[in-house]
Amino acid sequence: MEKRRKAVETMRQHVIDRYGNPAPTPSATAYEARSVAVPFGNCKEPSNVKAGGGSCPIRFQCSGCAFYRPDPSFLPAVEDHIRALKADREMAQALGTAEFVVRNFSDQIDSFQNVVTSLRRQIEVMPEEDRRHLEEASAVLRKVRAAAPPPALPVLPVPTVPARRSTDE
Repeated sequence: MEKRRKAVETMRQHVIDRYGNPAPTPSATAYEARSVAVPFGNCKEPSNVKAGGGSCPIRFQCSGCAFYRPDPSFLPAVEDHIRALKADREMAQALGTAEFVVRNFSDQIDSFQNVVTSLRRQIEVMPEEDRRHLEEASAVLRKVRAAAPPPALPVLPVPTVPARRSTDE
């Protein structure tokens, strides 16, 4: 618990907005209570925070959202997402989809790549000791997120179908 608290305290100072501008969170409490971890960063959108991250109004196109707040602990996930988007774009092109579909993938790739570039620049200018501390904090937060249970899905009733009677009787 102490490692997590220290990791949050470190990471809250390295949050950026979707444009790559520094957007440090005012406190560790705000980092945890006023945002929710989503696959590619933190989200401050109120209805999504209230739903524990499972109710994104723009379907997790995070890099285009004003409420998106990534930090360096999300770099591996963002980079994985860029690779997945590139594969999806190639598939869309191979399937001959409409140009707007391909363009959407390209725009998301470019936007997420800007996030990665901004975070990497921020890390590169840090003194070695601060960088090492940031990498340790990132590892702690990734472990915490990996161990967290996924948001609960609603339980829907299963319809019952009456059994058919055999006509052999």
